[in-house]
Amino acid sequence: MIAGFQIIEKQIHQKIVNELNKVGLLYRIFVRTKNEKSITEKIQRKINEGRPYDENGKKIQDVLGVRIVTYFKDDINVVKEILSKKFKFIDEEIDELELTVFKPKRTNIICQFDENHIQILKDINLATEKSNFKLIDNTFELQLRTILSEGWHEIDHSLRYKCKNDWDEHKESERLLNGIYASLETNDIALKNLFNELSYRHFKSKNWEALLRNKFRLQFQLSNLKSELIEILNNDTSIGKHILRMDRTTFLLKISELDLSLPVNFNNLLYLVNVIEIKNQKLLEETPELIKTTHNKE
Repeated sequence: MIAGFQIIEKQIHQKIVNELNKVGLLYRIFVRTKNEKSITEKIQRKINEGRPYDENGKKIQDVLGVRIVTYFKDDINVVKEILSKKFKFIDEEIDELELTVFKPKRTNIICQFDENHIQILKDINLATEKSNFKLIDNTFELQLRTILSEGWHEIDHSLRYKCKNDWDEHKESERLLNGIYASLETNDIALKNLFNELSYRHFKSKNWEALLRNKFRLQFQLSNLKSELIEILNNDTSIGKHILRMDRTTFLLKISELDLSLPVNFNNLLYLVNVIEIKNQKLLEETPELIKTTHNKE
């Protein structure tokens, strides 16, 4: 790892983890910094392609790369919205779906380093005599993937993107590789629909913990729903119906904006659902004052 980048990598990693854990999303995060060999190889590859990097023009934007892999497709937008408020997005590659073409959908975002990280990068350039480091931009790349598509992207990057000539005379094989991705994308959609259906079944059977777990699909801590809250839900099924019909993405983004960071468990989630969306009086009477006060500040 390039000296100095370890600090930047660690700080960015921790900032992202803090924000996503606050909401309780199910995800994996991978952070890597290119070594000197990788930087040199990329510079040479761009020269060979006729698109060389230039100290006064286009520079390397992904020496530091962050990949966030979500368990569910709809969490891609949740992560993007949360992090857009914590980092400055300066460019993005987000592919539109084409109905008649098998093609992977990229969500790649270029983010600006903050002032502290830019200063560290300047210090790196001053401390080294290697001209390659002057071709590094003040940015890092953020890639968003689902867990089902992650393996496919790894294969595609290593065995197609880096050796495109291997595929020039084999278009049918290339289409088949894209077709494999298309099937994974279909499974991403099916996975979400499966849990939505399961949520409805648990609502009908008044299994409230299971409703909350499958509706919101978060990393819940081991803590049972309080008996007094279960009684309220049993006596007023309109609360459960409201939960079932809620827009999950909108609600999670509202949680991300709260000043308060709470343990992600069934009780706290139900309190937040109620103070933000439902406003049932009996649930409000059971809600800790800290939660009610924090939300009222928003």
